[in-house]
Amino acid sequence: MEMSRMSTERPSFEPGRRYRYVAQIFVSTVAFAVILVLANYLAATRRVWRFELASGTHTSLAPLTRQTLHSLTNDLTVTVLFRSTSGLFPHVVSLLREYEVESPHVKVRYVDSDRDPERAGVLKIQYQLGSRIGDVVVFELGGQRRVVAESELSVYNPEDIRAMMSDPTVEVRRSAFQGEWRFTAAIAALVEGSQGRVALIVGHGEHDWDGEDSDKGYARFARLLDHEKNLSISTLNLTTNDLPADCQLAIIAGPTSLFLRPELARIEAFLQRGGRVLLLLNGYAPNNQTGLDRWLNHWGVEAPPQYAGDAPDFSVDPWGLTTKFFGTHPLMTPFRRAEGVLYFPFPRVVRPLPANRLPADAPKVDILVTTSDAGSTKSDLVNFATDTSKGDVQRVRVPLAVAVEKGGVAGVAAARGGARMVVVGDSHLFANNALEQPENTAGNHDFAALCISWLLDRPQALAIGPRPIREWRLKLTRPQEVTLSWVLLGAMPGTVLLAGLLMWFRRRA
Repeated sequence: MEMSRMSTERPSFEPGRRYRYVAQIFVSTVAFAVILVLANYLAATRRVWRFELASGTHTSLAPLTRQTLHSLTNDLTVTVLFRSTSGLFPHVVSLLREYEVESPHVKVRYVDSDRDPERAGVLKIQYQLGSRIGDVVVFELGGQRRVVAESELSVYNPEDIRAMMSDPTVEVRRSAFQGEWRFTAAIAALVEGSQGRVALIVGHGEHDWDGEDSDKGYARFARLLDHEKNLSISTLNLTTNDLPADCQLAIIAGPTSLFLRPELARIEAFLQRGGRVLLLLNGYAPNNQTGLDRWLNHWGVEAPPQYAGDAPDFSVDPWGLTTKFFGTHPLMTPFRRAEGVLYFPFPRVVRPLPANRLPADAPKVDILVTTSDAGSTKSDLVNFATDTSKGDVQRVRVPLAVAVEKGGVAGVAAARGGARMVVVGDSHLFANNALEQPENTAGNHDFAALCISWLLDRPQALAIGPRPIREWRLKLTRPQEVTLSWVLLGAMPGTVLLAGLLMWFRRRA
């Protein structure tokens, strides 16, 4: 009887259970090793890890945003054409979720341009966006739309911007996210049906705004203003017309003939009442008398009949140059952070006026773009040679574009903000061909968009503050990377595997 009872007892550790334990340990070890390999791959391929996390405190929507969202009576479609790997993507998603909660009329869809490039391309064609446009958020209501680009959503650390003056390699960090201001302004404009107005000055041999010519036509720039920046554009001849009171921006693109005094007076009056001007000097005809050079002197800008050169570029292209050297002006901060490159087909010198020639009430003039330290000026326009007798210099950074800013007239321009102007020494920079250079060659499209955004930037129009962003960096030296690789690939997986084997032997025993 005792023998029978012993034969019916089950073993304390069944073979099936033992095999299951072994399989679980093996699978867990392999999975953990795979995770560590992936982490090590990131450590080996990216010297700098950046984690952008929103502030721990929740920031509710501004009263103006709530009021704007509550005014919606029809569905507002929001299309987020963003790479999910973008540091701003989580902030965009979080903010738009708040918009959806606040109003049932807000409908958001997300399209990752990296994971679904075909769908993203179809939407860009549908919205008539340029092929070079990057991450954007498109708001659509009643057949009208507004586009907000990623470059418009960040506020940058002022300490980093100041540090760039002594060390150009300093990386600029984001300090705040101003998506709510941009998004609410876009929605408010759709609800009101308003559209910013831009005057394209003509009558002086400027570029053809409808032209499709690759080197001289400006049709692609016009489409950028219309479809990407949501602006109402119209041509204007200053000979008989003043700039309209509701005009926000005047663009003068590559003039080759003389501006009359009444025309210059109209531009001056427009700036004095808080207007904004984008002036693109014709690099192909710097000797043509337009009257703009003397007028620019009153605004602290000098545009001599000189070309700019850069030693590395002249062996390849005797006229044009590419540059990645930028000033510390906020307009260029997104461009610098993205490591953009600009291509100038006919780079003409544009620089701040020397201090001893500045007028008493001179505005603030900041350099936007320069050549490298090996730059030079060229006064001999026929042979493209340096002539030091005409003031040419070598091995210096030569300015190619400047930004001008001046406070408005008291009691007149306060509501509109101060005058702003961007002066670029090469109008061919935004011609059709140069504007659509391959992504790895030039960022002329991005520079054009940033210029327009800065010129039309009126933050006082909306009392919505930015939300703080905090960035944490983990920087590893090469020895630290090697040590981390051994720890992740050797020590940690080996410890787990050894523990599993010991457990298995113990169970087996």
